[in-house]
Amino acid sequence: MKKSKKKAVKKKSKKKVVMKKIIKEKPKKRQIDPLPGTFMLTSMFGLIITLIYTSSGRIHIDWGVAFSIVFLIMFIASLKSITPSKNI
Repeated sequence: MKKSKKKAVKKKSKKKVVMKKIIKEKPKKRQIDPLPGTFMLTSMFGLIITLIYTSSGRIHIDWGVAFSIVFLIMFIASLKSITPSKNI
């Protein structure tokens, strides 16, 4: 039994802890590709038609809100693609 304890002690003493440096890379600047003009027109017409149909009762309010959110996100994306900016 004594021999096995000595071997175990020797193995523990031989292990070394190696510290590695973590180098953080700077994030690359993303470029936003321009969207076509029809994308903005589709979002504007879709938002206007959805709001009119929802207010008149042709579309249920739940569907109207869902479509409005989608067309609003499309419109914001088209505005973001036409405005020049250095950082996102």
